[in-house]
Amino acid sequence: MKLSNNELLAEVLRPISFCYGLGAYARLISYSAGLASRRSAAVPVISIGNITVGGTGKTPLTIDLAERLSSAGLKVAILSRGYGRKSKGLLVVADGNGVTASVEDAGDEPFLIAQAVPEAVVIVCSSRLESAQLAVRQFGAQVIILDDGFQHIKLRRDFDVVLWDFNDKPEKAMLVPSGRLREPLSGLSRASDIVVTKIPEATDQSEIDKLCQQLAQLAPHANISSCRFVPAYLTGYANQGQLPQPIKLTELAGKKIYSLCAIARPEGFLSVLSDLGVEPVRVRQFDDHHWFSPAQISEIEADFIASGADLLVTTEKDLVRMTLTPSMAAKTWAVVLKCHWITGPPRFLASTKLGL
Repeated sequence: MKLSNNELLAEVLRPISFCYGLGAYARLISYSAGLASRRSAAVPVISIGNITVGGTGKTPLTIDLAERLSSAGLKVAILSRGYGRKSKGLLVVADGNGVTASVEDAGDEPFLIAQAVPEAVVIVCSSRLESAQLAVRQFGAQVIILDDGFQHIKLRRDFDVVLWDFNDKPEKAMLVPSGRLREPLSGLSRASDIVVTKIPEATDQSEIDKLCQQLAQLAPHANISSCRFVPAYLTGYANQGQLPQPIKLTELAGKKIYSLCAIARPEGFLSVLSDLGVEPVRVRQFDDHHWFSPAQISEIEADFIASGADLLVTTEKDLVRMTLTPSMAAKTWAVVLKCHWITGPPRFLASTKLGL
């Protein structure tokens, strides 16, 4: 049987993947065996993470859970490493009364989370333990959410939530670099909860059930739930820190759209546009977390004009990384995605551990 180019590349990279897997496994064993110490926070800790590299929807799900916990009366702190940020060390992105740092210093995802949940404390730091201690001591946090924390096992957690993209098939999963796994599939056994995300609207329930059964075999003690991320509204370019008013999705009707994104799985954004009935006249894609230089913004603006498009449509995460001219800002919108639970939210939200 002749292998495709992707399959051939995966075979070539398999030895590297094997070595990567051994390293990840050895690190986890060192903690399990007590060779490396774990520390506890003074309040309940919820980890939101992946077993695969990027693109499962951690940011909208983190926002959804933070909003639910805040609405229940808890002081929430969200801790992130701040991948791609231009600052060093510990930084308070939001103090519970709004954003206190620039997007460049915060990193795009922590900044976006801080904008979406202004009542939450958001801190970036490579040490989750250090930021957890500060969140409790200085800001009175009653519950901590670790953004992308599944592999950061030095800090103990009460709930380990792992997101699994519906489009990823366990039987075909391989370790990086030949696949998308950060660690062997057996790592799912550490999860207290698994959330299957990005389930297409028209998916047959039997397909969802099949995947959930596969995941249940890998993580027999985990509670499994499912959701999809649906477009809720559009938002415009933020001017001088002021958030614009929501724009109805119907405003896209009849417009020529220029699509731009720099996310882990850009095909997902094109799928969102397709669901909205939009077929872009031009599609531009950059690497995940890409910081747009002034020269690139100028080039994009020139390309936008040349395309004859009416609007540039992007993601929320990309919008906060853009410094646009006034004329371009007026024609740039981002699609805001919200978490729609198919099974209902995870059961741990009703746990007595959270004090609710």
